[in-house]
Amino acid sequence: MSKYVYLNNQYVNYKDAKIHIEDRGFQFSDSVYEVIKVINGKLLDIEFHLSRLKYSTIELNFNFKINKPSLKNIFLSLVKKNQLKNGIIYLQITRGIQPREHAYKKNLKPNIIVYTAKKKFNLPDKNYKGYKAITYPDIRWGRPDIKTTSLLANILAATEASKHGAYETILVKGKKVTEAAHSNVWIVRSKKIITHPANKEILKGVTRTVLKKIINSLNLKLIEREFSIKELMKAEEVFITSSGSLVTPITQVDKIKINKGEIGAITKSLALNLYKAII
Repeated sequence: MSKYVYLNNQYVNYKDAKIHIEDRGFQFSDSVYEVIKVINGKLLDIEFHLSRLKYSTIELNFNFKINKPSLKNIFLSLVKKNQLKNGIIYLQITRGIQPREHAYKKNLKPNIIVYTAKKKFNLPDKNYKGYKAITYPDIRWGRPDIKTTSLLANILAATEASKHGAYETILVKGKKVTEAAHSNVWIVRSKKIITHPANKEILKGVTRTVLKKIINSLNLKLIEREFSIKELMKAEEVFITSSGSLVTPITQVDKIKINKGEIGAITKSLALNLYKAII
């Protein structure tokens, strides 16, 4: 965990970082966040993260203007102060402090919290692993395209996965797959890579965005469309992407083995090419 935390224009010890009890992020999940991966001390995909952060703050009408150079300096300072080699930077911006009332007042002063954490990534080397996932109803609020801290439905889904010894929960709305509790979902059928379009039903993942470019550079066929739970179960390969998971193979969904429980060739290739792009 961080030794130092950035909190509202100052660096403080982790144990001293405190937020007011009437902060709207604490009381209403009235806040947005980003998780930025750090590998070999390097910030990755930072422009994509800050662009998505800008989208989230605008959609929720936060009194906050994105200052990219300033935020980058904060991130780099924390990486140095906390001697972080591999891990994540967590950034959260809340609307601010206000006496408890559902309707927010205009021009509240946001609270800004940034800290780091070490993390071991599932890299495409000799220890590269495939994991089990379960399916679960998508009961999230109607705007998962905004990266808010309103994650109770995701928490319930992820906890259910943990109960079943699974790594991730694939969310299902009706008969179609949307995304997962903390990642985007991809399937491979007849050498075609399929993933849900980036509309208001899913979060536009940063790793998803980067991987699309890699897929195009490899001249692989990418189709962005909705797909059913039946297609998921009959897929030749399944994998998920996120800043924390990179490209992680899913070799079992519920009781169904995917590709006989083996990591597929396309998944391996994409994971390797993503890692090459990173380093």
